[in-house]
Amino acid sequence: MEYNIGVGKSRDAAACVQEATAKFRNPRLILFFSPIENFEQYTELMHQKFPDSVCMGATSIAMFHRDGAEKNVLKAVGIENGIRCSADVLENVDKYPIKYVERVKRCVDEVRDTRNTICLEFTTALLCAEESVLAALNSVLLDKGIPVFGGTAGDAGTATGTKVSLNGRVCEKSSVFAIIHNENGAIKVFRENIYKPMTGNILTVTKADGQKRTVYEYNHQPAAKMFAQELGVTESQVTGHFDTNPMGRVVGGEVYITANCSIVEKQGIMYHARVYNNSKLVVMEPDNYREIIAQTVQKIRQEVPRPSFAIMCHCLARTLLFDGDGYLTEYAKIMGSVLGNYIGFSGYGEQYGEENFNQTMIVAVFE
Repeated sequence: MEYNIGVGKSRDAAACVQEATAKFRNPRLILFFSPIENFEQYTELMHQKFPDSVCMGATSIAMFHRDGAEKNVLKAVGIENGIRCSADVLENVDKYPIKYVERVKRCVDEVRDTRNTICLEFTTALLCAEESVLAALNSVLLDKGIPVFGGTAGDAGTATGTKVSLNGRVCEKSSVFAIIHNENGAIKVFRENIYKPMTGNILTVTKADGQKRTVYEYNHQPAAKMFAQELGVTESQVTGHFDTNPMGRVVGGEVYITANCSIVEKQGIMYHARVYNNSKLVVMEPDNYREIIAQTVQKIRQEVPRPSFAIMCHCLARTLLFDGDGYLTEYAKIMGSVLGNYIGFSGYGEQYGEENFNQTMIVAVFE
């Protein structure tokens, strides 16, 4: 793959875009990430400068690359050769994104080759819509063997609004996606979870509202009561454990992190991903994340010894944790030691395959 990664640090939007794209020639695909400030201007200016390129962006609290992690910058990659791609948008994702499924079919047809192909998507946050987006995309892509990979857009942690864009247009309540075919190798996805089961006890959801992402009962008992019991604390203390003790949703032999959101009526707990009746969950606690990251690096090195490029989606909660520990830039550099040049962003959720989850890192590595 031929590509260039650039960063813009100027406070002037036009100068910032010029900095970030100075080495771009005629990219087939541009991906960019920035804070919400100036995002709309970046979207318009990028498309004006490269009208023939697919140009897809998302807001983020932090931008990752092999030299570190940065905030308050515009980070962009222009992929010149080595891929084929086609992109579009799913609109009204909080209501009926399935209405736009023909756009997914068109993009698949344009790319043609479904081998070594992935669907990259960025979705606006705070709409409880990621699962609907996955259902719409997978209604086409599952049969084609094309996995969905991506993340929910981010902000500075204020949960006041996020943005995504495609080809000069900021898309409200939408998911932008690109079908990307790697012409010269495979694409492998790695998922990193830095939590472990706290007790190992399985909690079965016996009353839930999936659409509202709320569980009212585990094992026929109030959800907040059962959560407190697992933690060994009083019910009045459980919210103090929300960040450090997410839930792990058990699907087959895999565990997907589901972040706690708030206590709601009747001792229910609202989450940042959907949980359905009869789901099996376990309370999680932090593991030794430095050891886990070392294992991730080793696994990537073994499975993709010669990476060409990589795209990372990193949860905002992990970003805040690492930043608070003074580890964020070191982490970005460690990942660069195995991925080489890569680009990443931090948002409110991660999606892979048919699953939406939180507090996780996922990375798509192109051979």
